Amino acid sequence: MGPDRRSSIVIRGLAACLCILALSAPVTAQSSVSEEDELAVGRAVAAELISRYDVFADVEWQGFLTQIRDRLVPFSGRPNIPYRLIILDTAVPNAISTPGYIFVTRGMLRLGLDAEEWAFVLGHEMTHTVKRHVAQFIERANAGTLLSIIIAIASGNRTTVDLVRLVVDLAMLGFSREKETEADLGSLRMMIEAGFDPAKAAQTLAWLNNVTGRSQEQTNWAGTHPGFRDRIEAVNAAYAGFIARGLPMRIWYFKDRQESNGVVATPSKLAEVSDAWILTLAVDNSTEATATIFAASATLAGSDGDLAIRFLRSTLPGEVNAQGKIEGTLTFEKRSRTPPTALLLPVLFPDRRIDVTVALANGGPYTPEPAPTPLPTTPPVP
Repeated sequence: MGPDRRSSIVIRGLAACLCILALSAPVTAQSSVSEEDELAVGRAVAAELISRYDVFADVEWQGFLTQIRDRLVPFSGRPNIPYRLIILDTAVPNAISTPGYIFVTRGMLRLGLDAEEWAFVLGHEMTHTVKRHVAQFIERANAGTLLSIIIAIASGNRTTVDLVRLVVDLAMLGFSREKETEADLGSLRMMIEAGFDPAKAAQTLAWLNNVTGRSQEQTNWAGTHPGFRDRIEAVNAAYAGFIARGLPMRIWYFKDRQESNGVVATPSKLAEVSDAWILTLAVDNSTEATATIFAASATLAGSDGDLAIRFLRSTLPGEVNAQGKIEGTLTFEKRSRTPPTALLLPVLFPDRRIDVTVALANGGPYTPEPAPTPLPTTPPVP
């Protein structure tokens, strides 16, 4: 009997008792488990997972997933946690979170997800750690379990090692419906702030429900997982709520600054809302004359390079004093969901006019200057 089959039998056998244990106490918003102990448990769980399966070494896939993770981490809520990525050599499609680690399986790589769909999966797993779901489970399971697990790490005591394995099986099966939904919504928020398309969140869940729903494997990412359809509905409702309230649907961040004859324009953030693009911008005037900002004549360049995106409104002051600085937003009509590539901002001095052009094609928290960072291409199926 192969390791995948043996693991399947073990997982199904533990499913019922784990669900009862996970739901037997009220949900707590906070955990008294220290971060140090939480990460120690994560290391023990990671060691157990690696002992069950061989690590699947694929440099291309490792690099692809790392790029996506790195784009999400600053917006996770716990960016100090080391979210180490490890690929497990098992054909069962799954992604697993334990404090300090994210595991994905070779079977998950074969599902054909693109970069933005992977962003949802990784953001979901990161949220389990951000919300301390493993630590809360340990506290509910047994008030003394955490200490036992920490001792087990050092001593290898058989009984306490079994407690580690219990946490491993929880991570593989998935948490309660409430916590899985919380992880979905946390991932949705991360995707928005990191510039991924949040519409892909529910699409990813629906796709995984379709392709894994007939599987006999009980895993967190299988369509057989309890409440899977409810999770899709919750993500759709949250996304619709963002749109209805005019909240950002996607956000890009910038480092570039454009200088032209003593005027420096520095964009910091571009937000997509339901019907507009909102650009946050600072303008520095290093000259000895007052500059007038013609915000109403500002335009955005579409992806085809044409200056065709119409200005709607601005919170930028109309003038910048000599050696002064202003900050505000420029709002433009949204004709498509394709992000704009440049801003053209007219600035008038008593003796001249300057058209300041700022590139917007390289948004993202880790964008090297001046080259853009497009989403990585999914590697070939292993």
